[in-house]
Amino acid sequence: MASRTIFDIPALLDESLVLLTGASEFFPGNPSPSALQRWMRRGSRGAVLETVFVCGKRYTSKEAISRFLRGQLQVEAGKSAPTRTMSKKDVEAAARKFGLPEPLGARKHAES
Repeated sequence: MASRTIFDIPALLDESLVLLTGASEFFPGNPSPSALQRWMRRGSRGAVLETVFVCGKRYTSKEAISRFLRGQLQVEAGKSAPTRTMSKKDVEAAARKFGLPEPLGARKHAES
């Protein structure tokens, strides 16, 4: 189970907020609403989808989605990646397609 973190809520409010119910369009593969809820509550592979509850609605941000996707790429040393994961190349392509902030290492990878 992913460790719970206190998110910097004021910083999240300054980002490009999207309703959690509509956030699946910003993920590759259009995950189900239940997957988004699970990633928000329990996380996946150590990454938790940051959200904020404002005026009775749950929001995430494009930047939080990008951080979550980057977290999926950070597999601990010595562990093999689960069989149903996206490659770094696919995550970077999805980030570009949906106008999300560039994943860490993408620029470095492109320059090499």
